[in-house]
Amino acid sequence: MKLGMLFGINVYINKLLVVLIVIAVVLGEGMKLAVVFLVVIIHELAHVVMARALNLRVSEIELLPFGGVARIESFFEVNPRDEIYIAIVGPLSNFILVMGCMVLEKMGLVLLKDCDFFIQANLMLAGFNLLPAFPLDGGRVLRALLSRELGIKRATRITTIGGFALSLFLVMTGLYAIYYGIFNPSLFVVAVFLAYSAVKENRMAAYVIVRDLTYKRDILVKEGAIQSRELVVLYDLPLRDVIRKFVPHRYHSLVLVDEQLRPRGYLTEKDIVDGLMDYGLNVPIYRLLAQSGRKKVD
Repeated sequence: MKLGMLFGINVYINKLLVVLIVIAVVLGEGMKLAVVFLVVIIHELAHVVMARALNLRVSEIELLPFGGVARIESFFEVNPRDEIYIAIVGPLSNFILVMGCMVLEKMGLVLLKDCDFFIQANLMLAGFNLLPAFPLDGGRVLRALLSRELGIKRATRITTIGGFALSLFLVMTGLYAIYYGIFNPSLFVVAVFLAYSAVKENRMAAYVIVRDLTYKRDILVKEGAIQSRELVVLYDLPLRDVIRKFVPHRYHSLVLVDEQLRPRGYLTEKDIVDGLMDYGLNVPIYRLLAQSGRKKVD
């Protein structure tokens, strides 16, 4: 559900978050809801600011029951280091807000009771998002670290297991609370959303290449042409060093050569992204020739 635009970025609200908002209003927690909404917006804007600082284009923001997602237009423009920076700055913004509120309280500008829930909301959002479960920020950091060696597909599958485990934990906690006469529907809503997100991300891991190339195809359809860039690289160069040569908004092709500059093979950007997903950043580039099915260039 689209809310509007913020700094030129489309802002959407997830339907399950709408359910939580309705529950909060019915329970008479409108003021607390407003505080949580403000905290989530600031958390998500921190992701956007960091992405733009890294020269990445954010296509949209989706507000979720546990925070939000800032979606980058082209996945391939995000390397693991940048994904860590973008993910970690969200919880960091919440800790900064807590420190700022405490400083204002020490200065006598606000009463502790007035910002007590604000502090709690920030700490809960930051702490929850730091859990190593996808699609939380902590899960994104873990995926970025694992993807260097395991590839994006395997790293995503591992971190989504954490999402399923956390979802199950929330359901068990909710049932345990009901046993003692306490009903907290938000636990079940968040659990359902985590499980749904984990399934979605796990499926999407196999189609990252489609999403990225579709983005460039859309540019091609819209503008009629897209600039290409051909690179000549040593056939045993690690994939991470090849990717560093890539520039945004270009379709790349590679000619692999040996030390005597004799051609050893040819790869497209699709082959590179496939190799990144399957083997990680440290695989020698020549191994992707077998995967692509291309024979040695004569």
